[in-house]
Amino acid sequence: MKHNLSNGIVVAALAVATIVLLVDDYPPSASAMTAHGNERKSMVTVPLDAGLEAIVTLDHLTGDLTGYVLNRVNGQFFVQYRYNVTSDFPKTGGDYLIGAGLVDFRGFRDNERVASGVVYVAEANSTQVAAYAIPWNTQLAVSGAPPQQRSFIPLDRAQTRFTELR
Repeated sequence: MKHNLSNGIVVAALAVATIVLLVDDYPPSASAMTAHGNERKSMVTVPLDAGLEAIVTLDHLTGDLTGYVLNRVNGQFFVQYRYNVTSDFPKTGGDYLIGAGLVDFRGFRDNERVASGVVYVAEANSTQVAAYAIPWNTQLAVSGAPPQQRSFIPLDRAQTRFTELR
């Protein structure tokens, strides 16, 4: 009887330890991001916070990066973001790609609040990629504030090709 009791305690302890490890390492909920485009315009969805996303378009002819957020109460766009990416790339540009990702920003510069979603724009001719943050305050989504116009925040640029073509 004593042997069965100690086996039960060991099994229970292992079960609790396994649950704690699984819960502690459990991945955050997934956010599906979509992208589509053609030679003139591309668009992606970018998560902002729980239950909200922005739709972001990139006009390949003008370099205009534009985003909108739907109000979850009335279904109307209530925040607009704009930025022109042409100054971030050498003047050989225009052949763009756009993508979205997630970043857990901590202590962002100047304590400005930004969304967890990031927009990436690559320019094929310059072989560079740039990252843009989205200013976001979760209180804005529930405050009933009037429509807002904001700007994407340029973060950084990097090279994507290191081999010289002949």
